[in-house]
Amino acid sequence: MDQEKIKGYRERLENQKQVLSERIEGLNQGLDQPMRESIGELSLYDNHPADIGDELFERGKDLSLRDSAALEQAQVNRALEKIDEGSFGICDRCGKPISEERLSAMPSAGLCIDCKKEEEVPDRTPRPIEEGVIQPPYGEHFDLRYDRKLGDGDVDPKFDGEDAWQAVARYGTSNTPQDIPGQAEEGYPDIYNDADENIGYVEDVEAVPYVKDKNGTAYEK
Repeated sequence: MDQEKIKGYRERLENQKQVLSERIEGLNQGLDQPMRESIGELSLYDNHPADIGDELFERGKDLSLRDSAALEQAQVNRALEKIDEGSFGICDRCGKPISEERLSAMPSAGLCIDCKKEEEVPDRTPRPIEEGVIQPPYGEHFDLRYDRKLGDGDVDPKFDGEDAWQAVARYGTSNTPQDIPGQAEEGYPDIYNDADENIGYVEDVEAVPYVKDKNGTAYEK
């Protein structure tokens, strides 16, 4: 590779290094402070978990961006070292030249395209074993009113999305009565929206259990 091209790559790498340094420094300005100070709260006790969750998410995102920039900066530094050593444009793994097309797109590339493809092995991690046992209730013949399996003659109450939320929320949410309009007076245990709604049916008459005989005639149990 001629010296003029190497000089152009060095300039691009130096500029990229400067940009990454400024990015890391800017992210560190917020991450150097404890979370309590960064959000300006004397106490987190009176904050809803969802509000603090937003702040925690943003902080985690900044940490990820900083770490990503640091890794990219390390690649840039390595490429600059290779220029000084006279090995720029040579694959770190196989020792073959890296194509100019790849270097033009990514001057900090340390691997040729073939070695990079071998390095990026698809994630074939098997799914959690519990997924084979724990199944969602959708389509299942399960009567939430009586916590039992439905028989052949029973009626499927059509467990829908709203019923799914109620079935989970009844075990508790991050809300307290003060977070839900109208619940502060009633208090526990109904501490989620529409806690008093019926599950599996709308009208009371739909909750009357019945069976059908072989002729299809319905009888109340």
